[in-house]
Amino acid sequence: MRTIFIILTLFIFSACSSTKSYILYNHDLLPTHTLTKSIGIKTISLPQYLQGHQIPFLQNENEIIYLKNRKWATYLDEHLTNRVILTLQKSFNTPKVYKYPLKTEMDIKIKITINKFIAQKDRVTLDATWSKNDESKLFFIEIPILSKDDVVDGMNRAFSELEKALIKDINE
Repeated sequence: MRTIFIILTLFIFSACSSTKSYILYNHDLLPTHTLTKSIGIKTISLPQYLQGHQIPFLQNENEIIYLKNRKWATYLDEHLTNRVILTLQKSFNTPKVYKYPLKTEMDIKIKITINKFIAQKDRVTLDATWSKNDESKLFFIEIPILSKDDVVDGMNRAFSELEKALIKDINE
């Protein structure tokens, strides 16, 4: 009887520890532009369904489910904000990209609002708006995926495209 109890206990603990944690990471971090201005990035605004650690999936038009045994390693708003800061620092080869509000004045202020960032069936959709010094731009992309196993990779690729568009806008 004791052996059965030990086996069941080990099974339960191993099942609980099989949850995978994910972050979104940009591999394209080569300096490609020069910028002398300072940039302030406000914390990215996310829809409510992205506020926790669970990874959402749009089951049908009105139903969001969360992927089992998968979660974000950290809160997505802070993680994505830090990722944008790092991407811009590397892309413009400058450390003058900061999270704001700060006490010092920034030459360029960026505010990103994500309206929709979710996988469904065969794609990941990213619908966002950003403002650069109060001039707003729209962004929309759909990235094809094959299954729920590709959700994080699809979200990573979609967010990378948003970063590329933002870099292009800052450069103009």
